[in-house]
Parts: sequence; structure tokens; C-alpha cells
Amino acid sequence: MGKLLKILGWTIGLVLLLLVAAVLILPQIVDPNDYKEEIISSVKAQTGRDLTIDGRIELSVFPWLGVETGAVALGNAKGFGEKAFAAIERAGVRVKLMPLLSRKLEVDRIELNGLELNLMRLKDGTSNWDDLAGGGRQTEGKADAEAAKQGQRATESGLAALTIGGIDISDAKIFWDDRSSGQSVSLDQFRLSSGPVIAGEPVDLQLGMLLENRDPAVKAKLDLSGVVVLKETAGVVDVNGLKITLDATGDALPGGAVKAVLEAAVSAALNGSQLDISGLSLTAGGLKLSGDLKGRDLAKRPTFSGTLDLAEFNPRQWMADHALTLPSMADAKALTRLAARVKLNAEDGATRLNDLAVRLDDSQLSGNVTLRGSAIGFNLNLDTIDVDRYLPAGGDKARKADKADKDAPAQSSAPVASAGRGRGTTEEETLLPIETLRGLDLDGTISIGRLTINNLLAEQIKLVLKAREGQLNLGQQVRKFYQGEYSGETSLDVRSKTPRARINTAAAGIQIGPLLQDLSGQERLTGRGRFSANLDMRGNSVNAFKRTLGGKLDFNFEDGAVKGFNAAQVIREAKARLSGKPVPKNSQPEQTDFSELSGSGRITRGVLSNRDLLAKSPFLRVNGAGEINLVKESLDYTIEGVVVNTAKGQGGEGLDELQGVVIPVQLTGPLASPKYTINWEKVLLESQKGKIKEKIQEKLEEKLKGGKLPGGLQDKLKGLFN
Repeated sequence: MGKLLKILGWTIGLVLLLLVAAVLILPQIVDPNDYKEEIISSVKAQTGRDLTIDGRIELSVFPWLGVETGAVALGNAKGFGEKAFAAIERAGVRVKLMPLLSRKLEVDRIELNGLELNLMRLKDGTSNWDDLAGGGRQTEGKADAEAAKQGQRATESGLAALTIGGIDISDAKIFWDDRSSGQSVSLDQFRLSSGPVIAGEPVDLQLGMLLENRDPAVKAKLDLSGVVVLKETAGVVDVNGLKITLDATGDALPGGAVKAVLEAAVSAALNGSQLDISGLSLTAGGLKLSGDLKGRDLAKRPTFSGTLDLAEFNPRQWMADHALTLPSMADAKALTRLAARVKLNAEDGATRLNDLAVRLDDSQLSGNVTLRGSAIGFNLNLDTIDVDRYLPAGGDKARKADKADKDAPAQSSAPVASAGRGRGTTEEETLLPIETLRGLDLDGTISIGRLTINNLLAEQIKLVLKAREGQLNLGQQVRKFYQGEYSGETSLDVRSKTPRARINTAAAGIQIGPLLQDLSGQERLTGRGRFSANLDMRGNSVNAFKRTLGGKLDFNFEDGAVKGFNAAQVIREAKARLSGKPVPKNSQPEQTDFSELSGSGRITRGVLSNRDLLAKSPFLRVNGAGEINLVKESLDYTIEGVVVNTAKGQGGEGLDELQGVVIPVQLTGPLASPKYTINWEKVLLESQKGKIKEKIQEKLEEKLKGGKLPGGLQDKLKGLFN
């Protein structure tokens, strides 16, 4: 026994002696720098590139087997310039020697300092790493077989455990220059550090970089941290406490700068079968988006599902905080509340937004949306919205200015853009974004409970929108529209160079007075009735639409009035002036009542022709015919009125002499302020016919009383003027 212990002691001592000798002697007799030229030659033979090793290669043996280098650079591929493909200032790695005897690999911190990597792709699509990736290229089957063999060998002779003291990559730079697309991106001050890496144990991870993109010009500071856990037996990697902070600047960003923080917990299967993101939170100023997402079968047929929730925030304030210019709005409280929630499902190339719920100020939108490539389908419901709140301020002022223009004497018949029309849009300004419209692929329905737009009120609305390959169609159905109903269809064809629009509308039971009051601020016509129009136009400006406008229209209103014009008073005043009598005082309202007002017209190249205007009032019958030029905004129209009732209280008082007489009124000049003239010579002639007939009748009767004419002729003359 003593002999055995003695032998064992000598053996241990010999091993220790050999280790000490290795530590002391091996670095003295083995100099890795002696192999520099051999290493350089080998790299040249394998890659065709030049390898440069500056400084010394330091070797250590015990208790760490390690190597540390100075600057190392690998040359670029042929045709990609003289700049090195990859270079490092310093690198080092050490492995603990004794655990290797037990098939355990314990690595000290892996250090890499001053890495510079230059990646480039030429216009023909070749890159400066193709030769490295393609060297010794095998067929796909052979490569797979070789990989399987290597995996098997690694398993048979694999390590019992792997431990890394940590990873420390600092001051790295990566440049990407894609000359085929013009994209240029650089990563500067790249750093990656971690805590100890032990199989099955959590690993703290920190990453940071400065990113700069050339076009569009964006600079961003990115920081990432989290705890990574690799569960080898389950084939799952978890990232807990993931936090990504972005601080970016650039003209392409909202307001020129964006600061955002993303937080989440991520669990992913190594084989790509599943991805779970929980506790997702994206914060950018006052905006906060949260939710959960799940992904399945990512390698073959990826599907995603989850929910996203946008917490209520103030978009107006958010835009101001990010130096974004807010469009002018009539209501200063508009766009101050926005919140949204949606269920997301993406599968088989289609993304579905289900149970969509959006709240904007006092409006709530709900429904579903489907996205398939560029195609969008939707079925949405909006409870109420006042669009005028979000339009530029000054709508009422514009209407008043427009009214003042109409009331003022016309100076020119040339078309001028009205301040109230399009809120500042000139009549030659391009209206339609043609290329955008050609790219639309839409199919959906929007139902609106209550809508206010341009001061018009409509309720119980259904809009059906279809757009594809440059053809757009909008169907409209309004169940409650100024005590009546409205339906219409608008189509737009932008396939050719010149857009073409068609409008078919019909309304019934409409109270025209409140409609005109809300539309223009003036109630010049009242009454209940219907109207319809079938119109066609071409072009891409207001004037182009006017010049090409064609179609037909008709209308019929009952029990109303034309305001601002008292036909009976105008006739009385003109009659008094012609007879030299004082102008009678008017105690009646400035309006002409009618029991019926109807007509139809045909439009050709912006000129409306009407031949059947008919108006009936308690004392007057009116027929009208003429033309209205919408291009020049002028008219040439003739109205013929006949006094049919002179009863007091019906507006015909004092017009006994004109009863049954046709009164022609000529309307000419600008639409905004037309001039009217009455052919009083014809009126007087017609009005005096009765008196002339009476005088002649009296003279004849006096002659006939004398019996001087033959009996047969005398009898005929008696009834000549009856």
C-alpha cells in the first residue's frame, strides 16, 4: 500500500512538473508569430485575399490557454477597391485548460475591439462576400449530408458543458453600400456585451449603436437590453425584459425627430414553429401602443394573431410636441382625443383587422378591414361626425364674402374662383391625384348615422365604394336628408390621360329652403319637392369640368317662395312710374310665393338650356325659357308672367288693368347679379286692348242704332267685338 501511494505521489508530482514546465517553457520555445507568413499564405490560397497581421500574437497556456492579437485586416474582393473587407484593432480569447480534461469548455470573456466591416454590392448584383460564401461550393445535397456528418461527429465527441465568461465587442463599425439600389447605411460605435453565458442560465445582454442612413437622411441612436434564456431541451429561446430605445433625427421623420421606447417579452422556438410576444408596449411621447402577438409555423406557412390597443392621447398636442404642422381647422378642440383597439389576424397572404374600434373626439368607428396585398376591403360603421370641424377655418366668412360678391354689381363676366367654393381652391388648380387613384384597389361599405359636411346635414347614410384599375364608383343612399331622401351614384374613370366623371342623383321630399340655407347661407328658395340630375364631365379642374359638363336635370317644388324678389310689387312700381303716379308703398315681404315650380334642362358643354320653366302663384302664372352659361357664369333668360288673380291678400292688388296681360321679363348678365328689363310698351299695348275694343264697340253701336246699315251686315257688326 505504501509503495502504491509512493508511485501515485511521484505521478502527480511529475504531472505538476510537466505543467509548470509547459507554462514556463512552451511560450519560450513556441512563438506563434513565427507562423504569421504561413497563416497569411494559407488565407491567400483559400480566399485569394491578402491578410495583414500587425503587431505580435501573444500566447498564454496556464491556467488559461489563450491567444491575443493586435491589428488584423482581410483585403477586399477584386473590383471592390483597396479598402479592407474586414479589420480589427485587437482580439483575444482564452480557454481554461484543466476543465478540458473533463470535456468541459470554460471560455473567458471573448473580446473584440475596433472591428470594421465593409459590405458592398455593385450595380450588377455581385457582393464582396460572394467569393467567401461560394468558395468550395457544394451541391445542396452534398452540403446537407456534410453538415449532418459534422453534427453527428460533434455529438459523439461533443463537450459535456460550455461556459463563456462573457462577450465584449466594442467600437465596431459596419458599412453597407448597395450601389444597385443607391442605399447606404453605416453602423458606428457598435457595442455588444453580455454577462456569463452558461447553458440553461439567464444571460444579461446589452447592445448599442449609432445608425446613419444616406437616403433618406436619418441618424439614430439605438440601445437594446434584455435577459436571454436558452432552453435547449425545449428548443426555445426566451428574451425577458426586452427594452429597445430609439432616438432618431432626420428630415424624413415626423417633425424631424423621433424618440421611442419598445418593451416586450419574447419567446421563440428555434425551429420557427412559434413566436410569442407578450406585454408589448411602444411609447413615443404621449402615444402608447400595447398588445400581444402570436406567430405560428413561421418557416412554412406563417400566421399571426393578437390584439393592439392604442391608449387615448391628444394628437394635436402630440403633433405640436414633434414639431409637426397641424392643418388649419375650424374647431380648436378638434383632433384632441384619439384611441383605438383592434384584433389582428394574418394568414395566407391576408391581414384582417377585426372588431376595430376607433374613437376620434366625439365620433366612434367600428367594423372590420381586410388587407390582401394592395387590395383593401372594409365594412365600417360611424356613429356621427362633423367634418366641418376638421376643415380649414373661415367657412362662414367665406360664405358671407361670396354673398357680398353676388349682391354687388357685376364688373366682369370672367369666371373667378369663389372664396366659398373649395375653401381657397382656384378653378384651374388640379383636383385629382391621378396616379394615387389609379393604384387604388378598394371594395367596402361605410354606414354613417349622422354626417355634417360643408354645413349640410345628412342622416342614416350608406356609402358603397369600389375602386380598381383606375375605375372608381361611389354609391350613396341617405334616408334622412332635409325631411326627404337622397340617392346617387358617382363614377370616376382615370384610366386615360383625361379623367371622366359621371354623376347620377335623385332626391324626393326635400325641403329646399333649409338645404340652401345650410349650403350657401341664403334661403332664396323655399318649398318641398324633388330634383334629379344625370351629368357627365371630363378634365381635372373646376373650369375643365364646367367646359365639358353635359347631361340633363329636372325639378318640381310645391308651396314655396322665391325670396328677394316680389314680382307683384315690381310690376306695380313699374306701372306707377310709366303712368306718372307715386310709387306705392310695399307692406308685403320681399318674396314671390308659388304653389308649383317645375322645369327641366339639358346641359351641353357647360351651357344649360331650359324651355319649360313653369311657376304658379296665387296671382301669377310664369313660363320661362333661355340659357345659363356655367362657364362664363352668365345668363340670357326670358320669363313671361300673366296676372291671373287680383284679389287683395294674394299679391295682385292694384293690378286689375294687367289681369290676363302677358308681362315679358328679360334676365341678362352675371349669375351673381343679373339685370332684368320689362317690355312695358308691349305690356301697355296688351293692357289697353280692352279699352280700345270698348270704345270701338260704343261707336259702332251708336251707328247701328240709326239703322243706316243693311240688316244682315248690321247683325254681324254687333257681335264683332264681343
